Amino acid sequence: MTPPARRPVPDELFGGRLKGCYFLDLEVVEVLDRSPRFRTITFRSTDLVGFDRQPGQDLMLEVPTADRAVRRRYTIRRSDPVAGTLEIDAVLHGTGPFARWAATATTGDRIEGIGPRGVVAVRPDATHHLFVGDESSMAFAFAMVEALPAGMTATVLLTSEAEPPDVAFPDSEAHVDLGWAHLSDIIGRLRALPLPDGTAAYLNGERTLVREATEVLAARGLAPASIQAKPYWRRDQPNASHGEPSKD
Repeated sequence: MTPPARRPVPDELFGGRLKGCYFLDLEVVEVLDRSPRFRTITFRSTDLVGFDRQPGQDLMLEVPTADRAVRRRYTIRRSDPVAGTLEIDAVLHGTGPFARWAATATTGDRIEGIGPRGVVAVRPDATHHLFVGDESSMAFAFAMVEALPAGMTATVLLTSEAEPPDVAFPDSEAHVDLGWAHLSDIIGRLRALPLPDGTAAYLNGERTLVREATEVLAARGLAPASIQAKPYWRRDQPNASHGEPSKD
């Protein structure tokens, strides 16, 4: 597959926040259901040949709707710049525009994307990495721990409202402890979780969970600079058209 001249996002769009991103014409080539609520979607495109992304970066996907553009953001779980493919993991919760699209997506469907975007990276000065979130943050956590070098340690604590999805354990050279907790138990688990010196925390997922986890870690003495918190969605309302939850 020959790479095209990718279309860069002009600086004047999106207030210049997407510098270094490209417009991507994506075709669905595989859909794999991991559980009744969770599926992996693989895209292929000539735009993805030679596509360079960092662990934890995401795509902004433009969901087809009748009256306006609605964008949603999904972490790039894996990518193959030679084959021109990448994967995202979608949680089929609620009736939002992308959940509806993903629930019926099939081979041959097309969607427009923008990426790679996102600036959160593995903290190079940390000696231990803690990832806390729900199913929507699993792709981010797994992509990040797979970037950790040998000798590093990491803890991944996730919650699911149903059975955890059937996904492979992250292929990491680091020593990774992975645990699942019920939504009602995860904050209690976090209060008792060991926090080695030099811990960096990455908190992602539903807004209330992210806020409560941030408060717990701050109360336990983790410095604000060691906590990177990013809500992905809100339980009480849909995300805004740009793909992120409202901050009000």
